[in-house]
Amino acid sequence: MAQKTTLQEFEAVFPKLEAALVEHANTYKLPAQALDWYKKSLQVNAVGGKCNRGMSVPDSVSMLLERPLTEDEYFQAATLGWMTELLQAFFLVSDDIMDSSITRRGKPCWYRQEGVGMIAINDAFMLEAAIYTLLKKFFRSHPRYVDLLELFHEVTYQTEIGQLCDLLTAPEDVVDLDNFSMEKYRFIVVYKTAYYSFYLPVALALYMLDIATPENLKQAEDILIPLGEYFQIQDDYLDNFGLPEHIGKIGTDIMDNKCSLGETNPY
Repeated sequence: MAQKTTLQEFEAVFPKLEAALVEHANTYKLPAQALDWYKKSLQVNAVGGKCNRGMSVPDSVSMLLERPLTEDEYFQAATLGWMTELLQAFFLVSDDIMDSSITRRGKPCWYRQEGVGMIAINDAFMLEAAIYTLLKKFFRSHPRYVDLLELFHEVTYQTEIGQLCDLLTAPEDVVDLDNFSMEKYRFIVVYKTAYYSFYLPVALALYMLDIATPENLKQAEDILIPLGEYFQIQDDYLDNFGLPEHIGKIGTDIMDNKCSLGETNPY
């Protein structure tokens, strides 16, 4: 039988990955102050979330194998999962700045924490770069290394075009409800959320096991993208109507003039 991972098991892998990232930074003789800052950024932004995206990778690998994972298999799958969490961290740090958000995971957003400010932009870049540091260190000899590399690049691009459409459709200083449509909303939620949150973990599992084909990748996409769309609709609803103590943040979509379901659908 497949075995479902726990947050505790998943988080137990991160210290080894953090050590690898610090070791890589040290090859450039990064000054101690900057190294400490980098470690704090990793701890605050990559760790501490629900990790649903990251844990989906070992869960998917275990389901595909139809058995619990060996220690080595779990480490490989969890490492790919943590790369997904680093991608999430990169997006969240950036998105919070663009949206002027206030809180994230029940705490002030990274850019709003004492002494951070716009240094957070560079921190976001470093969180993204960490993905490829880990990918090279742990998967350079994997037969699907190039596919894994291209997958992360493509999903990042897909998310960024979704974010671009989101920002252009609803600039904060110009409220024009005629600019909103269900077509635009669906484009935004599919590309901004569904690909990296739902499709990416399963595609990573298929590549890790070297069983990915155009057919099963397409099948995964056909199933997972609608699930991602459903998830984002729920998230937008909670941003408008959820309580901060329940959702871990203060929703700002209405203030930000977002093209979310609450504004797009008059019913």
